[in-house]
Amino acid sequence: LVKLFLGQGLAKEFLDFVIRLELDRTSEPNTLFRNNSLASKSMECFLKVAGMQYLHNILRPTINRVFEEKKYVELDPNKVEFREAGCSGLHRCQTEADIIQQSAQFLQSYLTELVNVIVKSVEQCPSMIRATFRQLYKSVEERFPQDLYKNIKYIAVTSFLCLRFFSPAIMSPKLFYLCPKHADARTSRTLLLLAKAIQSIGNMDTNVARGKEIWMAPLQPLIVQGVTLFKDFILKLIDIEEGEELQCQKRVSLQTTSTIKEGYLLMHRAKERGILTSSHFKKHYFNLNCETLCHSKMSNAKKGEFIPLSKIRAIEKVDEKCFGSPYVMQIISTDGKGQFEIMYLQCKTVNELNQWLSSLRKYCVSNELMLNSYHPGVFKGEKWSCCHQKDKAAPGCDKTHFGVTLQEWNDPLNPDLESHLIYRQLLAARDSLTEKLLEYKEKSNAIAPVSADEGADKLDIINQLFQIIQDLEKAHQNFERWETSKVRNFSLDLLT
Repeated sequence: LVKLFLGQGLAKEFLDFVIRLELDRTSEPNTLFRNNSLASKSMECFLKVAGMQYLHNILRPTINRVFEEKKYVELDPNKVEFREAGCSGLHRCQTEADIIQQSAQFLQSYLTELVNVIVKSVEQCPSMIRATFRQLYKSVEERFPQDLYKNIKYIAVTSFLCLRFFSPAIMSPKLFYLCPKHADARTSRTLLLLAKAIQSIGNMDTNVARGKEIWMAPLQPLIVQGVTLFKDFILKLIDIEEGEELQCQKRVSLQTTSTIKEGYLLMHRAKERGILTSSHFKKHYFNLNCETLCHSKMSNAKKGEFIPLSKIRAIEKVDEKCFGSPYVMQIISTDGKGQFEIMYLQCKTVNELNQWLSSLRKYCVSNELMLNSYHPGVFKGEKWSCCHQKDKAAPGCDKTHFGVTLQEWNDPLNPDLESHLIYRQLLAARDSLTEKLLEYKEKSNAIAPVSADEGADKLDIINQLFQIIQDLEKAHQNFERWETSKVRNFSLDLLT
């Protein structure tokens, strides 16, 4: 839903609607947005899609520093590991107090750097996110105007910005594309403690040293200072002029780095007839960006080759028996003369294969003239190994799967695809919805509702939903007829 409304330029309105629904149902402000409600999950997805470049700019320097320094950091006395310290021949065992004091200094340095970068990042934050937070701040302030809840409007913003955006990225930087691999145990512990401190600031919790984690006390002064700084930061963040908001792009493009995916793969290009074996594969370094798939013998090579993504016509798996490996895929593209070329790529694991397939398909989803069929085998000798056709240019014997991808936060925005997915989900749930409707009618007949209007309102909502499903089904059928006629006309043009 978020990607659908983002693609239509209506994300702020959608989020405002679901947030107000949750505010109307919430009587205890201290539990606001703490569960995985539609509003919470929608806002979390919105931040990942619209604010990922902002997140990278803010967190990457500190994350890189933690990874490079690899300091041993521990504040919990129950988890401290005693180590020797000193020069050769003068080793002494560090005491628990020494380790905790040294760890506190490291964490204070990291936390100070991170907080300072965040509170100075107002201008870097995308206007759409600022406008959405401004609406959130105002809605919460209107719902809980009492002095007793004066911090709730700040916590509403930080519950998303810190607890659901910054902190998860600090704890698991690889999942947010902040680093190429998962952290080791020592670095993970440092990142976890740093994330805990950011969570405490986001909770506006100035008494973090109370309760179960009293060992967090060394960070208490910085957390108290961070709460004050974050309040001022939020006020500046939501201070966005109407003109700036109107300049927000109506159709938001995904904000990612120029490199989508990269790494070494084994490559073979099928240009000539002959027997293909795994020995034909050569190791090349591949780099996928928004426009091309580049490859060269080395990662730092100055010269290489590339395939424009617009020339790709299919990205599919290859039968395991062809090369003796289940992790081979093929990229079918056209050259400058419009002739088909096939590149075979061998991956190390099934996960790597699926990730490359998904990444390539996502960025070729809008290509024209995508093939509807392909050969899962290879052309060996005088025929295709899959269907035994002797014509190398023969139509494929299996249906392509260019729509099959891993559903991840960094998928390119495609409102049409998102609409289709929602339609499919509604269609699949229609039978169960019908059963629920019949059950509700039986209960309504047995037990009268509190008021006649209440029962009528519920039935009206259900009937509206069924009408929407019916309208979508008709629109889908009309589109399929139009698409069929388009393909038929295109085939006739090729024959003539």
